[in-house]
Amino acid sequence: MDLRLSLAIIMGKIISFLNKLTGSGATAAPGLYALKIDPHLVKKLTKKLRYGNIIISGTNGKTTTARLTSDIVSTKFRVVHNRQGSNLLRGIASTLISSSSLTGQNPANLGIWEVDEATLPQALENIEPQIIALLNLFRDQLDRYGEVDSIRKKWQTGLLSHGRGTTLILNADDPGISYLGKFFKGKITYFGIGEKKLNLPEISQVADVKHCLNCGQKLNYSTTLSSHLGHYTCPKCRFKRPKPDISASNLKFNSNFSTSIKLTVNGQLLFERYRDLTVNYSLPGLYNVYNVLAAVAIADQLKIDHTKIRQNLESFSAAFGRFQKVTIQGKSAAIFLIKNPTGANEVLRILSQKQNMSILAILNDKIADGRDVSWIWDTNWEILTTKIKRISVSGTRAWDLATRIKYAGMKMSKNNVYENIDYSITKSIGNLSTIDTLIILPTYTAMLEVQKSLARLGGQKWHKD
Repeated sequence: MDLRLSLAIIMGKIISFLNKLTGSGATAAPGLYALKIDPHLVKKLTKKLRYGNIIISGTNGKTTTARLTSDIVSTKFRVVHNRQGSNLLRGIASTLISSSSLTGQNPANLGIWEVDEATLPQALENIEPQIIALLNLFRDQLDRYGEVDSIRKKWQTGLLSHGRGTTLILNADDPGISYLGKFFKGKITYFGIGEKKLNLPEISQVADVKHCLNCGQKLNYSTTLSSHLGHYTCPKCRFKRPKPDISASNLKFNSNFSTSIKLTVNGQLLFERYRDLTVNYSLPGLYNVYNVLAAVAIADQLKIDHTKIRQNLESFSAAFGRFQKVTIQGKSAAIFLIKNPTGANEVLRILSQKQNMSILAILNDKIADGRDVSWIWDTNWEILTTKIKRISVSGTRAWDLATRIKYAGMKMSKNNVYENIDYSITKSIGNLSTIDTLIILPTYTAMLEVQKSLARLGGQKWHKD
């Protein structure tokens, strides 16, 4: 019996009990203190999972991808997953503690771990993954992470220590991600989008990778999908977009924020046995197509039945704020998380399909959001200028956002600037007609406050369509 491990688990369970007793939301606290007792707790507990571990990381989409993957593979495995989104090592430790016995035994046999970009090297030191899925790298919270190049270099180092027995799943459309394949010795699977043109409005793109990471030559793009994602080649060296093993085609983005696609796996349409080859799911936007592709790539590696994949794609509901609809006092609201230029631009791109919208945009600059809010000037608010009926702003940096929106050519009155988020929700719902939908666009910590405010107003009825 490992006494240090047992003591750490006991400490974590006590703290978890006290958190529940006091109503604290500190989900990472049990792991934080348990790791002080046994720094190898995560390594010891993840080794006990019979079918191994899956690590999912990237700037955008890791929460949705991890949840979707968990839903799909739970049809075959008993999964332990940091579903609450606490994605640092202490959050993973907390999840393991809550599901383990005092001796470290776990009824689960497969771990699915959403991992923060900056934490990935540490996670790779403590978890021996069966699968690593890397979604994308975009500029995000420069005060916390630094430039994307510094994150990528740390990932490269972490990947060098893995190989045999591990499958690496990479986004073929992101040159900064596909480039990582050269630092990995094991099996690599790529996913990407096969379309040359999307049925979405063109927007100005902010690219974080413009030059070949091998030789420094400017990349040529035959297709640009979002930011630096697309179909690319280097005119000087042999670096180019790998051919995806898992791909999406016939993308259709619907005005009700649902999406339909066709999926191809290893050259064959995934659902050939169905009369309708199209998969329909209740998630909006191009960014969620990539999340779906990553989840399908993982499921395919685990040999999940294709019928189960389809069923779970079509019934999936995103985590709160990533995309969620709610009814409050007979009125409707839809919440989209925005937290960096690329993610925000894709949300605005989807919203541009609508007319006469009522929008509440909320900008916070707390630690979890990033103190630097200059990224709002790289977001394409201009695409909504003719689509807005009413727009309000809130949050700790409400005036910064109001200035940005004013420069986008929208009417912005000081009477529509609310520094208090709870008041802004109440006011915006009050001004909303029963035939309209309030579009709420919060940053990360603002999203948590939005959730509390909507619950207070009676918005417990969450729905997908």
